[in-house]
Amino acid sequence: MVAVTVTAGIQLEGITKTFSGRGKTVEALREVSLACPTGSFTAIIGPSGCGKSTVMRIALGLENPDSGTVQIAGQAPLLAARAGITGVAFQDAALLPWRSVRRNVEVPLEVLGRSLTTEAPTVQKLIELVGLKGYENSLPGELSGGMRQRVAIARALVTRPQVLFMDEPFGALDQILRRQMNVELQRIWSETGSTAFLVTHGIDEAVFLADRVVVMHATPGRIVDVIEVPFERPRLPTLFSTPEFHHICDHIAGVLHGG
Repeated sequence: MVAVTVTAGIQLEGITKTFSGRGKTVEALREVSLACPTGSFTAIIGPSGCGKSTVMRIALGLENPDSGTVQIAGQAPLLAARAGITGVAFQDAALLPWRSVRRNVEVPLEVLGRSLTTEAPTVQKLIELVGLKGYENSLPGELSGGMRQRVAIARALVTRPQVLFMDEPFGALDQILRRQMNVELQRIWSETGSTAFLVTHGIDEAVFLADRVVVMHATPGRIVDVIEVPFERPRLPTLFSTPEFHHICDHIAGVLHGG
């Protein structure tokens, strides 16, 4: 087990989780401990079925661990969610098709009972931050896939969360658009100051965005390494083609394959 022992915006300690069904028990997570410092960007990567999305769901309070403890900005996950401390963006933008860009971004505010009039400047600022000024009244069906994901990210940020969770937010995009969105996400995150937690299958995406890359193995799901990423910010698209970038990516690929 590999743990990061620092003051954290996200703190998981000794998380174990099993799932049972059809006469079979699967050990999804075994003794997962991880700390993500306030304001940091952590990416978690591993093969399908290794439990990385389960880690995120437990951190969000959507699943309960069998054992272990979780704190998000010093609070229990559900309390943090109810206070608007956490925001989340999934691979599927899951926008409401009958609502405009602005009205989709407003959804978390409505859920938390906040005044849409008071929050209107924040909504507009976020729409502009994600590069959708002029599309405020457009419906999701009128937007490209990348634009819909921008709306989802704005929606995740509208409560001004201290912690932003993302589960493969660009997984459905082609490689060229995905890299463009990586650059945009770095810019957006740097302006918000939130603690970011990204689940991804993309090694290059993880290295470009994160301060540290957490590598998991499966059966049972566990952390096998935490790799610090040394590149200064802001990171430019030219970083993708440097030998140093490829060296770290190759190292992570080796760890993923048991090297």
